[in-house]
Amino acid sequence: MLYKTKPWEHQIKALEYLFVRDTAALYTDMGTGKSKIMIDLIANREWQTVLIVCTKKGCQNWVKQFNFHCPIEVTTLNLTDYSSEEKVVKLRECKAIGKLIIIVNYDSIWRTPFCDKLLKQKIDCIICDESHRIKSPGSKCSRFLTKIGKRVPCRYLVTGTPLAENPVDIYAQYRFLDPSIFGTNLSVFRSEYLNINYNLSRQLGYLVLDKREPYKNLDDLREKMFSCAFYGKSSIKLPKKHNILYHYTVDKTTEKLYKELKTEGMLITDDGVISVDNVLSMGLRQQQILSGTIPITDDNEEVTPTVIGTDRREMLKELLSGLPKDEPVVIFAKFRCDFDNIRAVCEELDRGYSEISGVEDTEKQWQAGKTSIVAVQYSSGSESIDLTKAHYCIYYSLTYSLAQYLQSKKRVHRPGQNKTVTYYHLIAQLSDNTKTIDELIMGALKTKKQVVDYIIENSPSK
Repeated sequence: MLYKTKPWEHQIKALEYLFVRDTAALYTDMGTGKSKIMIDLIANREWQTVLIVCTKKGCQNWVKQFNFHCPIEVTTLNLTDYSSEEKVVKLRECKAIGKLIIIVNYDSIWRTPFCDKLLKQKIDCIICDESHRIKSPGSKCSRFLTKIGKRVPCRYLVTGTPLAENPVDIYAQYRFLDPSIFGTNLSVFRSEYLNINYNLSRQLGYLVLDKREPYKNLDDLREKMFSCAFYGKSSIKLPKKHNILYHYTVDKTTEKLYKELKTEGMLITDDGVISVDNVLSMGLRQQQILSGTIPITDDNEEVTPTVIGTDRREMLKELLSGLPKDEPVVIFAKFRCDFDNIRAVCEELDRGYSEISGVEDTEKQWQAGKTSIVAVQYSSGSESIDLTKAHYCIYYSLTYSLAQYLQSKKRVHRPGQNKTVTYYHLIAQLSDNTKTIDELIMGALKTKKQVVDYIIENSPSK
């Protein structure tokens, strides 16, 4: 094997496993150098053109990883920041030296005319990085990758969270990787591994699982899943980590509004109305109330964020006040109003503020030490970035997604971290001890992880 940088023990084992397979999955833990493993695989296989599909944030990281780890000459073509038409032109004009590595993000790979160009391009290998991104069988991205996968001989999945939420997440990924394993009929797959409450599903119009035992045949699913997958623990010892639930009781006004929305399904205020249509929107609105801001719709159908409380903001201020002023801190949040509150707290405490979101990306300032706080949106910063500069991480508001939650934790606790990591979770409580949406989400994440752990942790030893 050719190497430019010395591999860790688990990386050698993973490379040996992948090298002799044309279709395989790599499920080593987050932060364990999966990119290097795949780069070493590319360098040692006789491929001329490789397509790497990843998150938008991860595209530039792949270029850096090739520059650092690749032992042979390659041409990396990062097409992320171009329009679909421009991608076609760039690909056509590219004069590769050595192997050609095409790098593109999931959000744009399926768009025309670029997708048509890819279908005609001779590609030897496709690597889906953070492959849980294609877990939705009906998404345009997932369907396109399934289509192009039929034309490409070598295909690989790379992720630390293959089961992002539940066992069904593996179906679409393996439909791309090797359709012979789980087939191409989603209904058959569901009937094989889900205990569906058909009566309730018909009544409600969407899939409902049996509450007591939602899944079945998990041993069979695990056996098939790992028939072509490498799972191995990292050989790198990481520092300890602590999880702290930072409970606080909301004020009377917030509690009144929270309970009224839950009971009535809507809120009527002097400024307008807030209503919910389903269980999911109810949860989102409850989270927003606990965060202190709700979107009010006025008579002109205009939506305005309205502040109703400052409890959570004050809890964050109290927590940050207990840390040294120059201490690097990562804060994960969900809603736009959360970022406004975090920024305001940082201004009150005279602490520099950076942000990684769909609106702003000032991570470099934080990494350079120009700011001490970086607020991170789950969808923008829970993958493909290294936040090991901090060993304090605060969850201002929670995500429903187990994959996003686990990925976010691994941004801080991964190789490169040399201090004990502490995670603080701001959890709102009611005066009568009725469980809030915060507490329910924490319980749901724990339950989901138990199912995922059952499948992953009991995988065949490689």
